[in-house]
Amino acid sequence: MTVREKFKAKALRSRGGLPRFKAGGFWDETIERWHHEGLPQSTSPWEYFYLDQFMDNGPAGISYHTERIITPPYWPAFEERTIEETDEYVVRVQDDGIIAKRLKHRTSMPQFIQYPVQGEKAWEEVKARLDPNEPERYYGLEEVAAQVRGRVTILRFGICGAYGTLRNFFGPENLCYALYDNPALIRRILKHWVSFSCGLADHFCAAIDFDYVFLWEDMAYKTGPLVSPAHFRQIIFPCYREVIEHLRVRHGFRLFTVDSDGNNWDLLPLFVEAGVNLFTPLEINASMEPLLIRERFPELAFLGGIDKRALFHGRDAIRREIERKVPSLLAEGGYFPSLDHHVPADVSFDSFCTYVELLREVESSA
Repeated sequence: MTVREKFKAKALRSRGGLPRFKAGGFWDETIERWHHEGLPQSTSPWEYFYLDQFMDNGPAGISYHTERIITPPYWPAFEERTIEETDEYVVRVQDDGIIAKRLKHRTSMPQFIQYPVQGEKAWEEVKARLDPNEPERYYGLEEVAAQVRGRVTILRFGICGAYGTLRNFFGPENLCYALYDNPALIRRILKHWVSFSCGLADHFCAAIDFDYVFLWEDMAYKTGPLVSPAHFRQIIFPCYREVIEHLRVRHGFRLFTVDSDGNNWDLLPLFVEAGVNLFTPLEINASMEPLLIRERFPELAFLGGIDKRALFHGRDAIRREIERKVPSLLAEGGYFPSLDHHVPADVSFDSFCTYVELLREVESSA
């Protein structure tokens, strides 16, 4: 079986081999560190450990529209420009319209200073950049479709999710106010999100056989969601149902994944009801323990859930974390063992080698 076939079979509880995921990604500083600790200079972790990737496999001709999941794919994009620059940081207008302050010499979360939507007028200006029928979006699509036809790699149809889109427009704090102060605007924006997402799918999926739908949200923090279950039910849930149903019926998708960091416990029932059947990354530091989630939501598949912090503490800690959960979850099906986020620079090359070794031992005996 190809990795595409294994992925879809395992996610849907059919028989088949297990893809070699192990991690969702690696910080740049992590790779730089590992190059000093034994990872060959010209080799990526994906190549060295023979890992499969479940995302970021889209070719350049479509990746802006189908892999750019943490911001909407504006067309045209906003003009980038520098507002301020020092030896330590730079403040820029990004191509998503957000003004952000970033450190220049190390990876960290940027400081977001201003967002593109402050009211009705700004929304109309942003909306003009989100036309799914703009022909320029699809130049070269047939050539890209020919390139990926017959591929063995996994290819996602990625969408900046309903909450993720709103957060990109308003910022998390202003969005909290807008949900109460201007719910009519929020509903109009999400109505357009539905038509935009479905419109992009109608164009791209007519040409390319994507393997699954990936909705990026990041709508929670360590102790709970950034939006209440009541607001999710009233405002976001109907839009999720509509998009998922459209993609399922019109384009034949069976696998709908949500990526949301943090503690999503209160939202999981709503995601499942809306049609989501795979969840990632299950951050252990945010109480997203996969063994407990499996008890509550036996129908939900997951990817992740292995505490990356165990890799800070040596071989015994890594073995305990793996053996505590992976064998039983693999036996039940619908589980892809992987760390609960990208691999940070705190993790040594030796520790990751140990993790891969121990995880493969358990997988081979499952």
